[in-house]
Amino acid sequence: MVRFSRRFKNFFLVLPVLFCCGIASSAQDKTYDVVVAGAGTGGSAAAIQAGRMGARVALLEESDWIGGQMTAAGVGTMDEANGPDSTPPSGFYEEFLERVRSYYKPLGKSINTCYWNTKSHCIDPQVGRKVLNEMIDDVNTGKVGTKKGHIDLFLEDRVVKVLSGGNTVTGVVTAKGKTLHSKILIDATEYGDVLPLTPARFRSGNTIGPDTHNSCTQAITWTATIRKYPDGVPPELQLHNPPPEFDQWVDKFRHSMRADGNPVNRNLPVGFPMYAEYRAVPDLANPEDYTAAEPRKITRTSMNWFDDFDVTTAVLDRATRRDVICAAKLKTLSELYYLQHEGGEPLWSVANDEGYDTAYNRANACPQIPAEYKALEYNMPQIPYVRESNRLVGELTFTGGDIRREYNGAPSVIGYTDGIAVGDYADDLHGCNRDPSFFEQDLEHITDLPPGFRHGPFQVSLRMLIPEKVDGLLAAEKNISQSRLANGATRLQPITMLTGQAAGALAGLAVATHRQPRDVPADSVQLALLRSGDILVREHMSDLTIGTQEWQAAQFAVVHQWISIEGDSGFQPDKPLTRGEAARILVNALLGNGAAHPVVSNTGGFDPPPQTLEQSYQDVPLYDPLFNTVAALHAAGAVPVCSRAPDKFCSNDSMTVGDFLRSTSVLLSHRKGAGTQTTDALLAGIKANENEPVTREQAVLILFHAVSAAYGN
Repeated sequence: MVRFSRRFKNFFLVLPVLFCCGIASSAQDKTYDVVVAGAGTGGSAAAIQAGRMGARVALLEESDWIGGQMTAAGVGTMDEANGPDSTPPSGFYEEFLERVRSYYKPLGKSINTCYWNTKSHCIDPQVGRKVLNEMIDDVNTGKVGTKKGHIDLFLEDRVVKVLSGGNTVTGVVTAKGKTLHSKILIDATEYGDVLPLTPARFRSGNTIGPDTHNSCTQAITWTATIRKYPDGVPPELQLHNPPPEFDQWVDKFRHSMRADGNPVNRNLPVGFPMYAEYRAVPDLANPEDYTAAEPRKITRTSMNWFDDFDVTTAVLDRATRRDVICAAKLKTLSELYYLQHEGGEPLWSVANDEGYDTAYNRANACPQIPAEYKALEYNMPQIPYVRESNRLVGELTFTGGDIRREYNGAPSVIGYTDGIAVGDYADDLHGCNRDPSFFEQDLEHITDLPPGFRHGPFQVSLRMLIPEKVDGLLAAEKNISQSRLANGATRLQPITMLTGQAAGALAGLAVATHRQPRDVPADSVQLALLRSGDILVREHMSDLTIGTQEWQAAQFAVVHQWISIEGDSGFQPDKPLTRGEAARILVNALLGNGAAHPVVSNTGGFDPPPQTLEQSYQDVPLYDPLFNTVAALHAAGAVPVCSRAPDKFCSNDSMTVGDFLRSTSVLLSHRKGAGTQTTDALLAGIKANENEPVTREQAVLILFHAVSAAYGN
């Protein structure tokens, strides 16, 4: 019999009331498992992942383009660390990249065109949009996914009201009059627009709740995809006169980019080839190919340098937003005028083949932009590039101190056993980063802002997606539970895709198991993500192949801190385990988290131990660092006999496969959910190599199978 959680029982009690009152009788009234507000990088990934897991999903997008910052805002150059030790693409993001590669390959086009680096990934926005639409179609046709889910995509519509009962969100009302009932609502909007409509707490700027003081927030940029027209720029795309406010910006442009600018490196002012290479994307209109190694061949790039537009939290308020973002668009037009007239590039202008010129874009044109620039405006992206949004106050709040990284790219300070994604971008806070008052004083200080541009892996915790108290709601974009400074590292396309995928997996599991998201075990979310090839740990495992069963087991073991990786050694899968090392892994994996015999904490010599312990083995005295581990294993009756002496533990001897499996079998009997069938299956595998030393890979595979079986995987 299916058991419903108390929160879901309350939800289902509300439904008869809704139907009795006629609310559900409208043709505009529909019920979904998951409603995702915002079809950007995070929202698209969330909807696709939930759909693949069998959920019926409504995906709402205010504009007429999906893909958010990556496509609708024109930032198709993927913001990755791109260093020698950077975290490789994984999960939904890697799948997306592979589809993009497959699109360009028969056309003879490279996607390594930007950031002065041939390891980069650079995508023409129209191609990114096409690929995301195909991924949605694949869910609806059953091509991808173990269960038959469905995604209904509603363009040019947005949430204007959130339905809730107490602290449980139950649905939304949209601008077009739809009432969409939901089990889970995911806010994946570019500005975090849905959070203020819910009972959940949120941060705006450096304030909890709506910021009425217009505090400083990160700059926005209204980008433009520009291309070279070899036969001359079409007349309607030429800027004959400087746009309004041009004089306000021209000195900055002259300081940053010149026709005779720096052709060697990025010291300002740069020349245009250096500028073009920064955000270059493949050009379908150019029969020739190029990469980042050939900057003078580039014929398509993005204007997303020197046109940042400083804003306050007024941009997060829909009542004042339009004037702010239209001013940003005018600044970009001013930069384009400068490029054509002083920058020495009269053959470059806004690309007229991106597909941005739509009825939606024309209807939402800025009234303060004069008519002579309208053809240019219509071919600019649908939305600006928004870096900072309203942010959820979740079960855990991510801060700059949590991702403090050293110059050598060492792993972040904080690791999470419920980690669901790994990013590696620097704390790139665009503006509002020079005054201590810009930071949230309850979370961090300006001293948490590192000098320079430090890369390095960091983890995102599942608890950052879940509200501290409100049910039926998740965050999945720049609006996850984090500080302003942490947002500088988590707002980029690769990591927002991965956190979005995690939100979709969590929502899909919550629906399938009739639970609220906070009641879904993190382990089950991690298992679902590992099957999709998501990297969960900061440490590199270059000696294992991503996606294999061995890799999944190692990822699970390391993220749960059963086993560690030292320095740059990799996982070392073939390294045999000593009995002492095996004991630590067994206890960490199967006797932690409230098990029958928890490990006694190391007191560091300052306090007496919490309980009186007797020495069980002659060679493991009370003061031995391994004592607590061995004591816990002994108390559980899971210590294999040392062949050299029954009264010794023999820490430095090798642990055999047979002994490891037998200890696992005993420890599994102390855990709920791991039945004898799992134990018998494990023990059946010892015949061939029972007396061989157990390796790190074998150990984590055994434990991974045992634990994942408890979740029906």
